[in-house]
Amino acid sequence: MADIIHKIQGVVILDDEGNRLFAKYYDEPFEGKLDKQAAFEKKLYEKTHLNTTPQPKEGGDITLVDSHTVVFNMNPETYFYVIGSLNENELVISNCLTTIEGVVKQLFRVDKRTLLENFDLLVLVVDEVIDDGILLNPSTEVYQLVYEHASDSQDAATRVKNILRSGGQ
Repeated sequence: MADIIHKIQGVVILDDEGNRLFAKYYDEPFEGKLDKQAAFEKKLYEKTHLNTTPQPKEGGDITLVDSHTVVFNMNPETYFYVIGSLNENELVISNCLTTIEGVVKQLFRVDKRTLLENFDLLVLVVDEVIDDGILLNPSTEVYQLVYEHASDSQDAATRVKNILRSGGQ
């Protein structure tokens, strides 16, 4: 019987020089192994940074890196990657990327500085979409969930309200 639970092996965001801005791995080969993560991220960047123009593409591009299916999208200062197994459905991985990137873009600009300043919201977005590698909510409804969770924290709630007032800029 085919596995109907879709699993994600990791989410990585690199800057335009290949440096890690965010990474969360859910799979055994990477979990807790910083040297393997760094080597894999270097391969990701080397394989993808010359193959695209800095124009985000709906659904992202697909590539294979070390027997992993990777869907990625490049913004002017950042690369978003969602990693799945070789056998995972590319459309599912693409939908996960689109959701994470879309919600982040609704909350704030997708540049290196803004991502780092709003790191807690970025982590919250990823955690609302993926739980221990299992794809939970691959839709932009996550935006509302992040807003509700952020309301629990006065500082985060104030930032989200300010972002909403300024139109996400």
